[in-house]
Amino acid sequence: MSQLSLFSADARPLRLGDLAGLLCGPARITRFGAGDTARISLQVADAGRAAAVRAAAAPFGIPFELGERTCAGRELRTAYRRDLAGLARAWAGRDRRKSVPAAFQLDGTALRLWVLACGRADGRGGYVLPLDGAAPGTHDALIAATTRLGLPPARIVLPPCEDCRKRAAADTEAGSAITKDALTRDDDPDARPDADPAGGPVTPPVPRSSPTRPAPAILLTDGTTALDLPPTPPAPAQCRSHHLALVPAVAPECPAAGPALRITGARRLQRLVELVGPAPEDVDTAEWPRHWGRPRA
Repeated sequence: MSQLSLFSADARPLRLGDLAGLLCGPARITRFGAGDTARISLQVADAGRAAAVRAAAAPFGIPFELGERTCAGRELRTAYRRDLAGLARAWAGRDRRKSVPAAFQLDGTALRLWVLACGRADGRGGYVLPLDGAAPGTHDALIAATTRLGLPPARIVLPPCEDCRKRAAADTEAGSAITKDALTRDDDPDARPDADPAGGPVTPPVPRSSPTRPAPAILLTDGTTALDLPPTPPAPAQCRSHHLALVPAVAPECPAAGPALRITGARRLQRLVELVGPAPEDVDTAEWPRHWGRPRA
C-alpha cells in the first residue's frame, strides 16, 4: 500500500490560501476599487466540474455562482469579497497583473484544485494542466513549483476548440474573398469610375480650384480663430486592397486554447495520483489523473 505523502491533498487542514490552486490555471482574480475586495472567476468545461469546484470551495466559505456560457463550457465566479483581498494582493500586486508569489509552495491541496478546475488527460498517456495565457510571467514559477513536487512537466500549447477553429476558418475565408474582390476591382480598368468606355487613355480628374472667398472664422475659447491654426497635414496615401489584407479582424480569444504543462511517465503520473487523491463524484474519471505503471507490492 502507498503511504500518505506529506504534500497530498489530505495531509493537512484546509486554509483559504489553498484557493491559489485555481489561480495556477487560467482562473483570474480581480480587485475592486482600492483593493479591499476581490473576485475569482474561471471557466469550467462542464456542469460536473462546475458542481465539483463549488463543492470544493464550500469548506472555505467561498460560494461560486454560475456565469455566462462560453465555447469552453461555463463561467464560475465569486462575489467581490473582503476575505479574498489578501489572496488578490499576493497574486496581483500593485500593477494588478497576475503573478506567482515568491513564497508560493504548491502542494496536493492546491494541485487538486488546479486539476479539478481545468486538468485533463491528453489521450496519449499524459496529463495536461492548462496555464493562464494572459499571464506569461507565471509560467516559469509554476514549472518550478511542479518540479519541486516531483512532477517535472513539458511545456505545450493547446489548440482552440473545434467551434473556434471553424469560426476562424470561416472568417479567414471571408476576409480572403473580400481582399480578392478588392484586388480584382483595382486591376480591372472597366471597374474604375474614371475609365473611358471607348478604351482610350484614362484622364485623371481635374482638382477643383479653391474658392477665392475665405471661409468664415470660428472664434475659439482662447480668443484665436480657426484661421489662425496651422493647416492639418494631409493623411498618408493608403492602398485599400493591401490594407484589407494586412489588417485582419481581431479574433476572440478561445478559453480552451493557450499554454499548458504536460506530465508524462508512469512514475510521475503515479505521483500525481497520490498528491491529488481520488476523483470527485461529479467529475468524469477519464479526465482525472491515473497511471498505468506496475502496482507496487
